[in-house]
Amino acid sequence: MCANNYGLYYKEETNDELIIEASRTKGFLDYKALLETHYLHRENDTVNLFDLLVKVLLANTINPVRERNLAEDWNDIQPPFPRRNWETRIAALEEQIEVFNNELINRLVELRPNVSEILSKFGYKVALDLDFRGIKYNRDNKTLDNQEILLKVELFDTEIPSHHRFLNEAKLSAIAIAIYLSSILLQPESDLKILALDDVLIGLDMSNRLPVLDILKEYFPDHQIFLTTYDKAWYEIVKQHTDQKDWKYAEFYFGQTDEFEIPVYAEDKAYLDKAKEYLDANDYKACAIYVRTAFETIIKQYCEKKDLAIKYRENPKELRSDDFWMPIKTETDEAGLLLLDLRIVDKIELYRSIILNPLSHATIANIYRKELEDAVDAVEELETALAQV
Repeated sequence: MCANNYGLYYKEETNDELIIEASRTKGFLDYKALLETHYLHRENDTVNLFDLLVKVLLANTINPVRERNLAEDWNDIQPPFPRRNWETRIAALEEQIEVFNNELINRLVELRPNVSEILSKFGYKVALDLDFRGIKYNRDNKTLDNQEILLKVELFDTEIPSHHRFLNEAKLSAIAIAIYLSSILLQPESDLKILALDDVLIGLDMSNRLPVLDILKEYFPDHQIFLTTYDKAWYEIVKQHTDQKDWKYAEFYFGQTDEFEIPVYAEDKAYLDKAKEYLDANDYKACAIYVRTAFETIIKQYCEKKDLAIKYRENPKELRSDDFWMPIKTETDEAGLLLLDLRIVDKIELYRSIILNPLSHATIANIYRKELEDAVDAVEELETALAQV
């Protein structure tokens, strides 16, 4: 996950089968792409997703029996069309159109339940349908008519005409994300599965962003996911809600020379790793801050994971580390036995009074290296113990 992002590509063609395969199955989604499901249709009464689905999202999906993708079936019915008196060729074209219609209908049948399921993860009472009536060949005008897949939306079991003008941006973004992610689930199998989401959540408030992390974990466990954002606050929240064993965190900036700008990549290490680095550099103030941050992150994540009851405070910003630590150290099993080893509890209690509480500049100066080393070890031991509970 990155605070800023750059796109790099290599122009030379490759014959590496894995790269070609991955290119066909990749999923790339940015905020502009989301607009194709609602904003670009704002002048129309309906939202027609035909071009988006046929030419982009479902183009590489394959019928395993025929071993052809939808893009090939679509190309088979493109101009030039036969002359009006060439009945044999017109009949052949209409047969190909029927094949395309059936293939597209089958893809939509597969797509709809995935869209509904993913959309439900956002908690909205929204249902949608993709209405496709079939392509027809117009012999008089020599055109393909009915190129329409109309997006129809219901809110609380009531159909919403012109929903793209009625629903708020959060719901429209959720619908778009559900459609895009569901289409990726229909892509052909590949040994290298890539999913890139470039700042696609800016239309959602924080409570609706977190479900996306759950969706990625549940539906895309085999994908290499690139999640980028310009929102520093969201970046820090994602770090707290994802497993550091599965994710890498980094920030992209740009450096400037007299002639040009250059990208700067800075990998964001775990808080405990940073604490150790600052300890090795004898920067005790920075070390203490990162140990405390690591402690707070660990106990917050554990409380959320185990759904532990936390002391209520009207202003969430007034929550203290003790509000999370207390239910953890007193948590018991069915037999009433404490889950956390008392030795670990005692170590944490000792160093909470010295290091693991917010520090003033005066008290930081009085911290000894050995105390910091022991505090790092205690928090590391706590992290290991909670992972096993």
